[in-house]
Amino acid sequence: MKDWIEFIKATIRPFIIVWGFSVYGVCIMSGLEAPTILVGLVSAVIVEYFGERAVKRFKEK
Repeated sequence: MKDWIEFIKATIRPFIIVWGFSVYGVCIMSGLEAPTILVGLVSAVIVEYFGERAVKRFKEK
């Protein structure tokens, strides 16, 4: 089960990050306000990613 979770995270997370930043960049460049749900989604994925990396790093020490 854990392997499936890691597989899903490994395939979905890069898509969300690239897509989210692309749409966010288009909104900023066109002068539109980015949707709140988009900002929340991208922020959550980034925080989750760096939080996971930090936990792995602390567990190694």
